[in-house]
Amino acid sequence: MNVWRTIGWICSLGCLSACVGKGGGGECDNSTAEGYRTIVHDTVTREYILQVPSSYDSSAPASLILNFHGNGGCASTFSSGGDWDGNSNLSAIVDAQNVIVAYPQGLARAKGNAEWDPGETGTQTIDGDDVYFSEQLVAEISNEYSIDSSRVYATGYSNGGMMAYGLACSRGNIFAAVGIMSGIMLPGTCDENHSPSIIHFHGTSDDALPYEGNQDFQSVSQVIDFWLAHNNIESSSLVSTDLDGGNIQRDEYTGGTDNSSVVLYTITNGGHVWFSDDIDGTSPNQILWDFLSNYSLAEN
Repeated sequence: MNVWRTIGWICSLGCLSACVGKGGGGECDNSTAEGYRTIVHDTVTREYILQVPSSYDSSAPASLILNFHGNGGCASTFSSGGDWDGNSNLSAIVDAQNVIVAYPQGLARAKGNAEWDPGETGTQTIDGDDVYFSEQLVAEISNEYSIDSSRVYATGYSNGGMMAYGLACSRGNIFAAVGIMSGIMLPGTCDENHSPSIIHFHGTSDDALPYEGNQDFQSVSQVIDFWLAHNNIESSSLVSTDLDGGNIQRDEYTGGTDNSSVVLYTITNGGHVWFSDDIDGTSPNQILWDFLSNYSLAEN
């Protein structure tokens, strides 16, 4: 069993109440949303919302992003950008960049809210293991659409960011890079054979997953240091840039294994949100995509 799935993680969910979205727990009405889909595996059904480019052409393999909502969220509201204090809707990227985006629905478990567990359980069931579910979802979408398997990415907000980090940790053979909005990584052992690139956005006034960490969660700097070590990136490669008049700092570390990099956007006084305000004239969603699209497993 992966060390990510610990008693500490189960307890931490109780400390994540501030991450609960306004869409609410296990009462999501995703079926009325555009792009509603289900995946069935061994009689178990799970839901997701799928956004496909209007100009989709099977002769041109598309990139794929899995975008995970926060604790207590609904895929339907998350995919529309609603109720999350920010625009988590990536549809602008979908049509402009030939990207397919899936918004999976989490499950209500011990704490009663729809959640993500980034650790493997070894059950190989889509309701008991979110890593396995994510693998099966990538396979399901790839069976229906022409997907460039070297350009599959994971993104997430809050607890969904934890899930994206979990996939980077254990499934770097599937996900070339991941993007995190106001999320954090839980401590654990990662697959040393893969070096996915990381982009992380975090506010210094985040009251749910504090920038400096607390008794339940690592600090952002601890997570960044972990990935620098994991990807064999020298800390001396750091290039820091002040943006938006010094209100945002961009820290970029490059030159890691398989040309991997780690980028951190620190938003002064930023809260626990999916960041949406332009950064020096560019939306965070576009910054996110510009980063992810630089990486391909085929180039590793």
